[in-house]
Amino acid sequence: MNEQIQFAKALGKLIKHQRAQRMAQGELATRTGLSRNTISAIENGKSVSTEALFAVLAHLNLLHLLAEPVNGQLAELDKRQQRKVRKPKPELSNDF
Repeated sequence: MNEQIQFAKALGKLIKHQRAQRMAQGELATRTGLSRNTISAIENGKSVSTEALFAVLAHLNLLHLLAEPVNGQLAELDKRQQRKVRKPKPELSNDF
């Protein structure tokens, strides 16, 4: 659980840094349709909905930070599944 909290706080710190270079919390809240309290919660590593987090990441052009590793993992899974496809069983003739 501690690892999750640390990740949420680190992500929040990155979001805060990127947001602060361009706009105030209130402006980001208006642009994303979220409340300023939600923006503050995200920046402080608090629990928020995934929709809220993704909206902020997308608006700050940071969504790729999560999308790239996830897409890479999915590509690896697809490769593994392709290798594990079973060969079709040969059909037996009905000649008795």
